[in-house]
Amino acid sequence: MKEIITRINLQQLKNETHVQFNESVNSVFVKYNPQALGVKALYDLYKLTFDNELEALDFIRKSELTAKISEQDHSRDIIYRGFTDTVKGATKHFDPKHVAAAELLYGIIRHYGNIAQKTLDDETAAINDLVRELALPANAAAISLLNMQTWVDKLVEENSLFVALMSERYAETAERTPFRMKATRAETDKYYHAIVSQIENQWLAGGAVNEVFARELNAVIERFKNILAQEKRERKAVNNNEDLI
Repeated sequence: MKEIITRINLQQLKNETHVQFNESVNSVFVKYNPQALGVKALYDLYKLTFDNELEALDFIRKSELTAKISEQDHSRDIIYRGFTDTVKGATKHFDPKHVAAAELLYGIIRHYGNIAQKTLDDETAAINDLVRELALPANAAAISLLNMQTWVDKLVEENSLFVALMSERYAETAERTPFRMKATRAETDKYYHAIVSQIENQWLAGGAVNEVFARELNAVIERFKNILAQEKRERKAVNNNEDLI
């Protein structure tokens, strides 16, 4: 069958690019009216599956929180360990007053155990409890004498950033989508190809050809074929560079 509408390998598009392609294609379909094109029933199915794909992509974007949470947990662990090591080191200070202050604080730290090895939520609670205890008058005086308030402030800051990310995670879980990208992409592609085939069959059976629609849709397809070709060249260049290492 003669191709009136240009073909493109949609499976090779990245998720973000696949969505961008369908956003552009959908705009063309809407502009020229699926009813007038004779594909209203197929278009409704296509639009439904594409909406599901958009929801699946949104979930993928939100799931990037996982890496951010891990990084932030590592950041607060570094500050906590730096704080405890500094306090421990001060127990060897030449000034007895500093030694006494450091031993007071180090005794409190040891009471909480190794906070950095606790579960995420337990670590958050332990840091909050530790900071509250360090704010008590005698302990705050020891912190001041050892000039360590900036350490405490930094620990509070890093822990607060972690809490904020976890709050986003809880919200994400509550809004978890039932749709998954691979499956929804396949459904979107199926109905897109069905629309293209039906339009071409109608035209080849003697129906009126909307040449302006065909040219505009083909222009969109060519643009994304060029994007796909560029991505292939970039991947090839990366692979070639790796071979030289």
